[in-house]
Amino acid sequence: MGRADNQIIGVCRFSFLATGGFRAAQGGLEAQKDLLFDPERMRRRFAYFESLCLPSLAAQTDPDFILVLLVSDLLPQKAMNRLFALRDAHPFLRICVSEPMGPLQSSRRAFRRGLRQDTGFVTGFRIDDDDAVAVDYIARTRALADHMLNEGWAGDRHPVALAFSRGLYWHFTDDPEQAFYDVRDYVPLGQASAMISPVDARTNIFRFNHRHLPAYLRTWIDPEDIMFIRGVHEDNDSGRSVPRRGDALPLDRVKPALAARFGLDPDAVIAAMDAVHGRVS
Repeated sequence: MGRADNQIIGVCRFSFLATGGFRAAQGGLEAQKDLLFDPERMRRRFAYFESLCLPSLAAQTDPDFILVLLVSDLLPQKAMNRLFALRDAHPFLRICVSEPMGPLQSSRRAFRRGLRQDTGFVTGFRIDDDDAVAVDYIARTRALADHMLNEGWAGDRHPVALAFSRGLYWHFTDDPEQAFYDVRDYVPLGQASAMISPVDARTNIFRFNHRHLPAYLRTWIDPEDIMFIRGVHEDNDSGRSVPRRGDALPLDRVKPALAARFGLDPDAVIAAMDAVHGRVS
């Protein structure tokens, strides 16, 4: 049983129109709208979210968390209805509809959407719709966050970052036999990273570039276990690529990890990525 005053909340920006923080935002709102709401792109984003991200969260061994989807108030109605149907099917899911704004302001609004009245601290994590976290991510994050609060390492004056830096990179557009890599990164990533902060703090995990967190915050990094899947494909705004130091994994080793570590049906999720990227005859 964790601390009653420490709430775990995640935020996922789903095709959110932003005024900054993304390369896509540099072309202006109209260009960004045309890009993000393109029907083929939306088809891919829903496939990622429904086949990969959401099932990994639904399989958490500790279900006491909230995930807030931050979505644009200009999102096409058909897509909005589909997201609300997903919310109705998953008790941990909330939706925050927002006009275009910057990453810190919009994420603060999204985190507030998930708050309980008795919350004193938020352990806030970020996740993208094309990524996944291990089934024990919430449980391990809670245990670490509670320990740091109990020991005074995190508190009213000291936000703390928690990061699991080992995971699978999955290149969706490659043949599944050659698409998976075991990577230990040197720095925190946007996946499986969180920040412990007081509920009224003006900062959160979106305040800093995730790679720069140790320069600004007390940061705890665990490189041991595989804790995330990072999707790599042509839509990545951040220009993701597989690090050269990544160890390629054969599919017969990946499939058991997809099931045991992420609660996924390996054949189903691979087939879904094949289909969305046109590799199904």
